[in-house]
Amino acid sequence: MKKLFAAATFTLISFVALPAWGSGILAARFGGEHGHPTTSNPTAIYYNPAGLSLEKGTRIYLDGTFALRHASYLRPASAIGNIGTFDSDGRLVNEAGDPIDGTPQDAISANAGEAELSNLVVSPFIAVVSDFGIENLGVGLGFYVPFGGAAVWGRNRLYEDTELGRRYPGAEDGPQRWFTEDGKIQSLYFTLAGSYRLPEPRLSFGLGLSLIRNTIHTVRARNSDGTDDLVFASGEPKEGRSMVEADNWDFGLSAGVIWEPVENLWVGLSYQSQPGFGTSELEGTLTTSLSGTTSEEAIRFQQSLPDILRLGGRWRLDPSWELRLFGEFVRWSVFKEQCVLAKDVDGDCDWNPDGTARASANGAIIQNIPREWKNAFGIRAGASYWISPPVEAYLGAGYDSNAIPSKTLDPSLYDMNKVTVAAGARFDLMEDLQLSATFTQVIYATRTTTVEESQPYTAPSWQPSSAGTYRQSISVLDVSAQYRF
Repeated sequence: MKKLFAAATFTLISFVALPAWGSGILAARFGGEHGHPTTSNPTAIYYNPAGLSLEKGTRIYLDGTFALRHASYLRPASAIGNIGTFDSDGRLVNEAGDPIDGTPQDAISANAGEAELSNLVVSPFIAVVSDFGIENLGVGLGFYVPFGGAAVWGRNRLYEDTELGRRYPGAEDGPQRWFTEDGKIQSLYFTLAGSYRLPEPRLSFGLGLSLIRNTIHTVRARNSDGTDDLVFASGEPKEGRSMVEADNWDFGLSAGVIWEPVENLWVGLSYQSQPGFGTSELEGTLTTSLSGTTSEEAIRFQQSLPDILRLGGRWRLDPSWELRLFGEFVRWSVFKEQCVLAKDVDGDCDWNPDGTARASANGAIIQNIPREWKNAFGIRAGASYWISPPVEAYLGAGYDSNAIPSKTLDPSLYDMNKVTVAAGARFDLMEDLQLSATFTQVIYATRTTTVEESQPYTAPSWQPSSAGTYRQSISVLDVSAQYRF
């Protein structure tokens, strides 16, 4: 049984990854326009467990989110750390004639220019909810991925199977490769939740316990000194690679209330804890290839994901109309860094504002990626109209704020202020089957960061400048089916 569970978990982790379209890497959009803190459908397992007791019977719920993401990153030549030319002796030198490691003039397009991606990803929300024949009770078990991001970037054709590419191996992976080539970060939730409704004063309470599988996989270009240099002063290739793979299991809690102060008006408040209730420590390996030598090291990987507060209202004006308004506050300020530490060295990721390690880190930090994100919020409004009792049509719109400051914005994880517009319909087929579909377009503001404000850190937090222009667009189709018996 354990082997079967492990195999099923590995399969789900392998195929489930969402681009982020909420603040930061918050990717919870399952349920479409009916995923909110006053919902009564099974997505209440995540949005507000108090909603599980608002409907009767046993329900099986299957939801699939299909997201198409287009993104680009335009890196200027001014972001390159060192640019030089070859002298008559074949050495790379600067304008003063001094030997330097760096990027040759004929290879500026290896470290500057536009990188693009176009990825299609699919993610499920699967749940079973039942009242077990007990009035005002609701218990649910669900599987879903509320935090996640994944990206596979396109290639630089100038360096792919060309003479230029053979001179500068690795450049074919694009100018964004110093931050990511192929990456995934996600938290996969298995949640057991329950709710009970007090008929008077029409108040529902809910609690949830989640078992969380956190995973991270990232491949990026990397030099031992943290630069984006292509070659040594001798002209020999310098560019290396690093791959981090780590995972762990954490717990999380959720709680919520829904109150119906007057008939057909619901107000909901819910809280979702941090995975692991604070700093989460994953374990895995760091594989590096530097100067032709490949090594593997056991690591600890530390990060802190946010807790979330949601508040919303839903008003059924009459049998034909319903209005919704809800919002969320996401405490991204706890996401201060992603830190790679030696597994066999005691010490935490303790660093100064300039990126240097404090003495208390005890030499454990191999690499620290500052994030220093800020708290973010989102607000959405929607309306439903019942064309006939079995057919509901709905619209929605919203705004999500940006969580990432300019100094730590990079292609591995990026965010902007954004608006969403959505439209969809829900159909009751027969008495027991309900189908719904929602299309959402996420419209992002373009962001440009300068060299002066990008990555102002020193070792072990130093990395190449991520200055440049960031664009993104995500189209989402959410479809679901619910069977009641």
